[in-house]
Amino acid sequence: MRTPGLLLSVVWLIPTALIAAEPFRFEGSSALPLVIIDPGAQPILNEPKILANLLVIDRGPGKFNALTDAPTQRTSIMIEVRGSSSQMFDKKSYAFETVNESGQDHPVRLLGLPKETDWILYGPYSDKTLMRNHIAYELSRRMGQYAPRTRFAEAFVRERDGDLAGQYMGVYLLVESIKRGKDRVDVPRLRTSDSGEVGGGYVLKVDRVGGPETYFTSDFGSILGFVSPRGSRIDDAHRAWIQHDFSQLEERLSRRDFRDPQQGYARFIDSDSFIDYFLLNELFKNVDAYFLSTFLHRTREGRLKLGPVWDLDLSSGNASYGGVWKTEGWMLFPDDPRRGSAVPFWWDRLFEDPAFRARLRERYYTLREDVLSEPALFRLIDETAQTLDAPQKRNFQRWPTLGKYVWPNPRPYARTYPDLIQNLKTWFHQRFVWMDANVDLLAEKGP
Repeated sequence: MRTPGLLLSVVWLIPTALIAAEPFRFEGSSALPLVIIDPGAQPILNEPKILANLLVIDRGPGKFNALTDAPTQRTSIMIEVRGSSSQMFDKKSYAFETVNESGQDHPVRLLGLPKETDWILYGPYSDKTLMRNHIAYELSRRMGQYAPRTRFAEAFVRERDGDLAGQYMGVYLLVESIKRGKDRVDVPRLRTSDSGEVGGGYVLKVDRVGGPETYFTSDFGSILGFVSPRGSRIDDAHRAWIQHDFSQLEERLSRRDFRDPQQGYARFIDSDSFIDYFLLNELFKNVDAYFLSTFLHRTREGRLKLGPVWDLDLSSGNASYGGVWKTEGWMLFPDDPRRGSAVPFWWDRLFEDPAFRARLRERYYTLREDVLSEPALFRLIDETAQTLDAPQKRNFQRWPTLGKYVWPNPRPYARTYPDLIQNLKTWFHQRFVWMDANVDLLAEKGP
């Protein structure tokens, strides 16, 4: 069994990308919305967030959008560069909050998505298909799990004076950030009753952590980061209650009778969410699955649910480490001991339960008939590629990465966008073949 809760910092050597951006002027119009970030001709930093204006040109379905069109939406935002390894790329991704004139949070609808304050503007760069996160989140929603909604757009960032058409940044994906809310992760607010009893919901993550206020260590040594509420906003009583509540699950998993339907883990977790998370991340062979970018939340029924899925750009053949380029093998049970020791011990215990494995097999075959069938997945890929047909050409004029190495792309490097799409579909086909041949063995005998 893995060491309970040990979250190692698995460090990969990341070479600097040496691909120069090409001068490019946006001419004409796009079938995608145009998103303009105007920070007043100043650079956007990693932190702190700076005040900027967000302008959207979105004339609606079936209509084209040009910089000469009047903005259909304006709002003030506080924005910063986001990401970890992706910050080395010239094409940045951003996190921002919509605010009012006083600088206070101000929920808005963006590109038709439900009203909120916190957003991600993700700039796919090493994922040259531009779509891995989009299709993964869409599949998760089709499986019945909440995943962040997304909208494609073409983006401009005015970090210098001059012509805006010459400050084109390429194809971006507007993404809902993960937080508590009725249209995001729908868990009840954490509250203290008049009698002093704490209850409600919370969102946690298994990931890299910051200062001591941003995470806690469970009674079994698991390191969990606070998402909602944020660690900086939690008082001692709420912090202690979350730690105790979460540790109950781990205590049940550690017991000899952990398989017992009444006394074991089944009362404390939503097993279906763990199964769906496993199947989706294994289909994609997500290099970060299980020990990074892994979110959990406490439902209204008081059970721990895994999800939402997050950050699958380095998946489905798009990484030269962690075995991601191979279509065979389970990511949860790797050959690399460094990665295995970083995965929380819950997974080993779950797979020791024959009932959990049987349920997983049944769910897999159900999904293969519909949501995770090849025709359904390939149709989603083709529809997305069609949506991006003209925009991707402008994106790769701005960022000439086709046929070139961008960390951590494995060889060979596709030279055309159609080749990228065909390679993705071929990879998924071969992955389905391997999973179809091995899921019964996993269910019968375990790892």
